Amino acid sequence: MSLEDSNFPKISTSRITGRKGITILKDIIENKLNWLFRETHLEDDFGIDGHIDIITDEGKVTGKSIAFQLKTGVSFFSEKNEIGYIFRGDNKHLNYYLNYSLPIIIILIDPLSKIIVWDLFDSTKTDRAKSSWKMTIPENKILDEKAKELLLSYIGPITDYSSQLEEEWRINDLLKKHNRILFQVPKSEVLEKRYQFVLDGLERIQATPELLIHTKNRVDISIDDYESDSRELFEIPEVKAWIKELYSLSNCWPYLMAMDNLGGFMNTAFFCHLDKIDKNIAENNQFSVEFDIKEAWQFVEFNWHKLNQFSEDNNISEKTNREISNMLVHYFISNEIELD
Repeated sequence: MSLEDSNFPKISTSRITGRKGITILKDIIENKLNWLFRETHLEDDFGIDGHIDIITDEGKVTGKSIAFQLKTGVSFFSEKNEIGYIFRGDNKHLNYYLNYSLPIIIILIDPLSKIIVWDLFDSTKTDRAKSSWKMTIPENKILDEKAKELLLSYIGPITDYSSQLEEEWRINDLLKKHNRILFQVPKSEVLEKRYQFVLDGLERIQATPELLIHTKNRVDISIDDYESDSRELFEIPEVKAWIKELYSLSNCWPYLMAMDNLGGFMNTAFFCHLDKIDKNIAENNQFSVEFDIKEAWQFVEFNWHKLNQFSEDNNISEKTNREISNMLVHYFISNEIELD
């Protein structure tokens, strides 16, 4: 009984050839390279036929992958130069390849001779070919276990990020256990006008939303090695200039800095931003400071702007923003003033 003219679904010769190539490649990837073969579904094939997932010798799936375009058939070996075989690509795939986030290798398979050659797609290796583009796949570049080291070089180092995260989490937990975080700034930082140490530290304690919430108004900064100087910090020119410059480099101050009887930085920063200060020393060696209330309000408004920007950047609630806005007024102006 002949079924040649019967009404059955029929698979094309090219599809059969393509499946042979997939079978050959899968065997090489999984049995010679000991990696994972992941084929792209036909409806999702836009020029990438699949991915090779990299596995360590211990069987750890690394998250690193290499994409591949596979061409199977004797016809792909018919055009040759002294280096290798000419692969012709579609223009519609070129931009796709160039924007792809993973390295791409081009693989040619002859299902009859089982020859399998490959090369990394690299735009600098391509040439124009009328309405398409072309690149040479070297005939001595065989895809087998010897290619493993070169393939690994395309994906970059495999990093144990989980161990790094464990350390980050340990530091986060440690920070959350403390109600006050103090940055001690040595005099050399001030004299050499360095700010990154403090800025990096402040950035670190804002690493997660939970840390940001915990550190609200719990941070302080001390400037060391000026204990022998009889002047207040805001009276020392280099300190005043350093604090004003540092203050200009971040918007975090009203949110992070402590504004209570123990907090020192915000108080010092306040006086550093005032032009008119009268310091009166009493008999008991204590002193009082008189200042222009207009300048004080200017500093508060300056901090409101910083707080608003910080709140917007970090999704701080309007309720918290208002609480800190009132805190600024109470701390620098008067406890009797309450914002609506």
